[in-house]
Amino acid sequence: MADPGNGTCTFMFKKRTVKSKGARKRQQSSDEEGNSNSESTNTVVKSTERKKKINPNVQTTNLKKKRVSNSSSSSEDEELTITSYKSSRSAMAAGPSDQGATAIAEFDTEKDRDAQAIFEKRLEVNNDLEGQADDKLYRGINNYQQYFKPKDTAAGNASSGLVRRGPIRAPANLRATVRWDYQPDICKDYKETGFCGFGDSCKFLHDRSDYKHGWQLEKEWQAGEYGQDSDDDKKYEIDSDGDDFPFKCCLCRESFVNPIVTKCKHYFCEECALKQYKKTTRCFACNAQTNGVFNPATDLIKKLKNMEENKEESGSSSD
Repeated sequence: MADPGNGTCTFMFKKRTVKSKGARKRQQSSDEEGNSNSESTNTVVKSTERKKKINPNVQTTNLKKKRVSNSSSSSEDEELTITSYKSSRSAMAAGPSDQGATAIAEFDTEKDRDAQAIFEKRLEVNNDLEGQADDKLYRGINNYQQYFKPKDTAAGNASSGLVRRGPIRAPANLRATVRWDYQPDICKDYKETGFCGFGDSCKFLHDRSDYKHGWQLEKEWQAGEYGQDSDDDKKYEIDSDGDDFPFKCCLCRESFVNPIVTKCKHYFCEECALKQYKKTTRCFACNAQTNGVFNPATDLIKKLKNMEENKEESGSSSD
């Protein structure tokens, strides 16, 4: 501050104390520790080990640090424990010894809950209660007393699926797949994808063209179309023999006269269908609602005409 009586100015500077957070505190000697113990002063203990930042790129699995607390002494000691991982020193691969060759599929019903297990349990209960008085104890719907004792046969024991009634326990170690190969000389990989891993050394024919089977060639020969090109996609479709068509009308029990078909695919004579519609609007065969819709059965009419022509041809040939 400035004194008004004098012409000089005096200034006072206060030294600023900066506390260094990162500075380590000097360890005290034994003499200083004795003096500090004698004096009742508070001391601040700072950890000398810096906290390590977690680095995700560094992975350690063999060393682990553990802090062990000793209750007898007031000081805390740090011990370094080393965990080592030893191998089994075996050349066998992990898992089953057969590499899963005898593994079973476990997506079916458990063997202790399927029909065969229930049947075997019933046999055991009946054998235990054989010759005893009824104790009025309910043992389940499948464990009623049976007076007919099943016996083993040549097909198998009494609990096997070939002797008893009910579903058969499926084999758990057998899953068969079947593929019919009509062209065993054609490389399937090359025909389907255009690529074969064996290359030129493949023993099968590398050809992607389509060939006709023997029954297709015989069908063309019988029809007199052998060697002719055709773009008809339905040429080689095998139609049904027409066994789904009835041969008699289910109302009059006679041959069809002007056959019609309902929406539920049932065939009647036209006159019989109209008479039945006057009584009820439902179908006579399945009791479904027809709503009076009766369409001409063109497929059945065509089949009846073919049958008549075949009969005429057979009669003329016999004469």
